[in-house]
Amino acid sequence: SAGLAGVAALKAAAADGYNMIVATSAVMAIRPTLLKSAPYDALKDFVPIALYVKSPFILVVNPELPIHSVPELIKYVKERPGKLSYSSSGVGGAPHLSSEYMKQRFDIDLAHVPYRNSPQSIADVAAGHVAMAFAEAGASLPLIRDGKLRALAVTSSTRLPTVPELPPFGEAVGAPDFEAVSWHVLLAPAGTPPDVVDKLHAEMKRIMAAPDMRRKISDIGLIPLDIASVEATRGYIRAEGEKWGSLVRKLGLEGSQ
Repeated sequence: SAGLAGVAALKAAAADGYNMIVATSAVMAIRPTLLKSAPYDALKDFVPIALYVKSPFILVVNPELPIHSVPELIKYVKERPGKLSYSSSGVGGAPHLSSEYMKQRFDIDLAHVPYRNSPQSIADVAAGHVAMAFAEAGASLPLIRDGKLRALAVTSSTRLPTVPELPPFGEAVGAPDFEAVSWHVLLAPAGTPPDVVDKLHAEMKRIMAAPDMRRKISDIGLIPLDIASVEATRGYIRAEGEKWGSLVRKLGLEGSQ
């Protein structure tokens, strides 16, 4: 995919501070375990200049279902093991793995219905063909506002500015460490001089502190982040790689793509 071609090109590019790329959690935390052979090492081949947004999912259900909260959803599914299904935008994508992460954490049995794309997977929840999905905010907000989907929670650990009334999933079930989000990180090739890294990092920190920038990011259903240190960011990417990598292995999908 384009994401993989991009990081492979960056890995080979000159480490002079002029070559950078924005990569997502799919490329940095999921694909390394999913692929038969990843053409890069997410931690060794790049310097993470700044992890600047999180892209949460919204847990949506068909509004005909008698489910109005996350605890009600978990109870409803547990009483009907294997009878209900969830949709996703494809095997190994962040929405699929977020749903599987929820299934493992709360020991619930839901069937997976993969689609080719996100809009179709969400439309079929609204149509009642599947019970629920972890939907991208941008794609699902219009359907939520029209009453065609019922939103129960967001998958980030903080509230989403566009739907502040929705609780974080973890807060709704008393599991504050539960987080299942996609994210964007600005990368430079490994070996970029430290003074150049510092300069780029400081610039991203300045940009992301601007109120109008934060507002624009919030308006499109993303969560703007305070820029952490390069080392802290590396630690977060490592932890996310372990979290999603171990789930990919548990699902038997290691090296499947």
